[in-house]
Amino acid sequence: MGVFAGTAQAASVPALTAFPVVGNVSYSDDFGAPRWQGRHEGNDIMALRHQPAVAFERGRVEKHVGSSMGTCMLYLHGASGMTYVYIHLNNDLTMRNDNRGGCRNGVSWAPGLRTGQHVRRGQLVGYVGDSGDADGIAPHLHFEVRTPSGRAIDPFTYLNTAKRLLYPRPAATDPIWLVLRRARVVSVGAGTLTVETRRIQVSSQSAGYALRRQVVLAFPPEAVIDLVTSTGRVAADLVSVSPGTVVRVSTSSFAPSWATQRAAAGVLSAGHVTIQ
Repeated sequence: MGVFAGTAQAASVPALTAFPVVGNVSYSDDFGAPRWQGRHEGNDIMALRHQPAVAFERGRVEKHVGSSMGTCMLYLHGASGMTYVYIHLNNDLTMRNDNRGGCRNGVSWAPGLRTGQHVRRGQLVGYVGDSGDADGIAPHLHFEVRTPSGRAIDPFTYLNTAKRLLYPRPAATDPIWLVLRRARVVSVGAGTLTVETRRIQVSSQSAGYALRRQVVLAFPPEAVIDLVTSTGRVAADLVSVSPGTVVRVSTSSFAPSWATQRAAAGVLSAGHVTIQ
């Protein structure tokens, strides 16, 4: 008991964390703001419906449906001893507020996610929505940080220092690839291709997510370029790729990792580029 108490007393948010939503978001320090149900105990991260929610740090997850209003929730019990609460996860089957999905895997929580499952930092755990008493309000993730005693503390500083990710890490460790759909070329360098992303798919998943971000891809000699014409696709080369060109880029396959999620310049390589 003494060892456990000492660990709990020493618990703190880790220095290196993953921002809990993948995509372009907005948020403010609304911790403590008055709400109809009482003092606001987190920060609201405004995002698009179905944007991926990821684990802030490594830990163990607990799925939960809160209140009679069907609030789809998740508790992430971090390895640090801190707990993170994800509220208003998605319950819609379409991009509209249809409330037809309920709280279930593949809609609210990541496919196959189990209570008690251990997850890595940056791993997909759920999807942003407006379930529960946020129904009909703009989709957002209500994100809380709680100490081992259960006391809510202001997440704002921790969100500001968390690392923004290019993609949510899947549960499996198998190699994956990314498809950058309708990306716009920013520049072409010596062995590099810089694009601004619009929408991203992870491997062959049918659904993607919106994200506007510049990514510098390595461009190896074996990368393939083709051009869509009225009669089909024809082979092309980098001369055909100029700033402003709209392209679809499939990366080479790679092992999911913290480094590839952060996607510093040259970490990911282009495998196939289609000029659209």
